[in-house]
Amino acid sequence: MALDAVSLSVMYFAILLGFGVLVANILKKRNIPDTFFLLLLGLLFGPTVFANPAITQYVSIELVDVESMGMIPDFFRTLALILVIFIGTFNLNFGVFKKYSNISLKLAFVGVLFNTVVLGLVASFFFQMDIVFAMLLGAVISGTGSGVVFAFEKALSKAKNALTILKVESIFNSPISVLVPLIFLDLVNITPGALIEPMRYLSQFWMMITVGVGTGLIVGLAASRLFKGIMKEYTSLLLFAIALITYALATGVGGSGMLAVAICGLVAGNFTLRGRDDREEILHFQDQFSEMLRISVFTLLGAQVTLLIGLGELAYILLFFVMVVAIRPIMIISLMGELREKFTRKEMLIMSFIAPRGLSSAAMIPIVAATVIAAGQPVLAGQMVNIVFMVILLSVLFSTVVGAIGSMDRFKEVRKKAKKVEKEEETPEVTVKKEEDVSLMLDYDEKEGD
Repeated sequence: MALDAVSLSVMYFAILLGFGVLVANILKKRNIPDTFFLLLLGLLFGPTVFANPAITQYVSIELVDVESMGMIPDFFRTLALILVIFIGTFNLNFGVFKKYSNISLKLAFVGVLFNTVVLGLVASFFFQMDIVFAMLLGAVISGTGSGVVFAFEKALSKAKNALTILKVESIFNSPISVLVPLIFLDLVNITPGALIEPMRYLSQFWMMITVGVGTGLIVGLAASRLFKGIMKEYTSLLLFAIALITYALATGVGGSGMLAVAICGLVAGNFTLRGRDDREEILHFQDQFSEMLRISVFTLLGAQVTLLIGLGELAYILLFFVMVVAIRPIMIISLMGELREKFTRKEMLIMSFIAPRGLSSAAMIPIVAATVIAAGQPVLAGQMVNIVFMVILLSVLFSTVVGAIGSMDRFKEVRKKAKKVEKEEETPEVTVKKEEDVSLMLDYDEKEGD
């Protein structure tokens, strides 16, 4: 008996979520970020393996057909990104945010523009693309992925300063890493001789930022009245609803929904719900729910891609990824300037090489591919999808390896500094104790003399 579309969607979702939970559980026990393996799991269940001509000539198997699920994967991507960003800023101490916001905002805004230009030029050279399409590709993979960065929270718990900078950067580069591709999409569709209006793009970007920040502040502060009369059992659900409402309101009026969610989470966590005794219950609920969404999103993404790449194209993609990795430390060193001295070698390593691409890139590439196909370039659209997915996959793998290395306390500089600090902390205490002992002995001698 054939299943209807809804039943099929439920079955596909259940398969990906069920196996994804098992994989995530195994890796979590070993403190290994699981995003890379969730993407591979999706590839295993999707058309990349079983739609391969080498397989289909013998047997035809279809485990998961994401295309038949309609808008469900896109809905889950948006929902997961909203919740991951909201929880991330909800848990972020405002003092810590204020301390590192300057360098994070530099990395977020300047970094996206820098990556777009440099990677666009590299893509144009490697893949022989027209410069507008190459810049479009560079823009899609210019920003780091919030959902993936937050997955490294436990692995990098010993490098909280670097992790905080990466988290804030990934949150605030979301609006610009969406806007820049939209600008190049306009250029793809523009007719020869048409007027290009830079001020329109600038005003659109400013609208996204100001409306996003304003909406987040207003909703975050207004929510304090709602929580006064709410029962503890419903606090988590109300917070989740507020995150969704914030995104919808900001997006509806032309602002950045993700930026609004980030600001709302920061306000709610530090001002609206500060000191509440049900905070742990809130975090437990949201962690469970966001984990389900995150696992679903990355397995769905892997199952949605038909990754059939020849050795020649794969070699160029690998070289392109090497350039993606290589320009990151250059940007970090340039933008941080004298601030580099405040961070250890391990923290600099983490900030330089943990820059995974994720949900923003995955959400933009279907839109980009559709526009490129409409422009009469279907082969190029397929090539761009393959490149973006491979960059996401490789960047997550590379970041996972660096995160694993960063979580090991094997840096001589760190050990030396730690020992030096311990000696400096112990010495005054010993000195004071000796002085107290001498003073007590003198007092005792005087009493004996009397």
